[in-house]
Amino acid sequence: MHIVIAIDSYNDANGGTIATKRLVQELRKRGHKVTIISAIHEDPSDPDYFQIPGFVLPGAEESLKNMKFLFGRNDYKVYKEAMKDADIVQIQFPFLMAKGAVKAAKRLGKPVVGAFHVQPQNVMAALGKTSKILERFLWFSFKYFLFNRVNTIISPSRFAAELLISEGVKANHKVISNGIPKEYVHKPYKRPEWFGDNLVLINVGRHADEKRQSLLIEGVKRSKYKDKIQLILAGRGERTEELKAKGKELPVEPMIEYISSEDKLRYLNTADLYVHASIVELESLSSSEALGCGLPCLISDSKYSAASQFALDEKFLFKEDDADDFARKIDYWYEHKEELRSAEMKQRVLAEADWYRFDRAVNEYVAFIEEIVNPGNPEIIVLEPEKVGVKS
Repeated sequence: MHIVIAIDSYNDANGGTIATKRLVQELRKRGHKVTIISAIHEDPSDPDYFQIPGFVLPGAEESLKNMKFLFGRNDYKVYKEAMKDADIVQIQFPFLMAKGAVKAAKRLGKPVVGAFHVQPQNVMAALGKTSKILERFLWFSFKYFLFNRVNTIISPSRFAAELLISEGVKANHKVISNGIPKEYVHKPYKRPEWFGDNLVLINVGRHADEKRQSLLIEGVKRSKYKDKIQLILAGRGERTEELKAKGKELPVEPMIEYISSEDKLRYLNTADLYVHASIVELESLSSSEALGCGLPCLISDSKYSAASQFALDEKFLFKEDDADDFARKIDYWYEHKEELRSAEMKQRVLAEADWYRFDRAVNEYVAFIEEIVNPGNPEIIVLEPEKVGVKS
């Protein structure tokens, strides 16, 4: 197949762009042609890349600079050239370029689907604002630019699909996980000596307000066992220096820095618990990566987040933005760390991870896209999530 993907920025700017990159790379390995339309491409020499102009939102320049993200501007000549031989067009983000890309695809008679990778809260966090009025405006904009212009939207979780339905989006909703990348599997790494016998907690991701890494530090500070807990906040972002300053309040100095892919795999395979306090997630790639390595996840129950789907049970959930509840949960797991480190726990986590493996997700994606482009089956068949490898 020839799939055209229209995405504002094609790089490692955020979870949505990273998930798109991984999907494209795998589709190309399988022999499909994938054309990218975007304002930024990390490899401009890609022969199947078509560039459009980009811009930054006023007031969010610094945050978007840190994220290396540009919004795309419509260019109908580029769209026409990129889409002329396409079997299907997929629009990744509900921003300005989405409206023009959908219009161009329909003019060319191409089937077009949307994807759900960003919530209003993601944009609000980049702007440093919290406002119900702004949230309602963003939902209106997202529906205007994309969600009300396509017949089908691919969502990475049941939570995401139900969120769109609750907002009155009447398109068909298809749930397909972004998938746990292939390299995130359990391997027999040696536990680093500097871990000692501490309870090792790790979080991976951009250091940003909505990710709530500061709450993780505060929770450890309130723990009865704070002098026996090693916290790792792997990543970087606009809050990195602030987190380092706050981390000095802990008796065991936290590791707060960007780490290599190899160290990330080593720590996810040897830490005791993945901790995730983010309040906004449509799936949570970092939590799924931890799961793939057999690492149990302690996750916030935020009403704006799907990440809680990766919690094994209630003992692996804590109340949103509640440092005291987080402290209680890590105290419990410190007192039960032998259970946490047991082979039985590892196997339980890995069995859960099988639902979200990358090959399974891509197989379902390809089957679904073929359903749409097959001229013998013009009606889109929407399967229930439990039938496509995503747990309900």
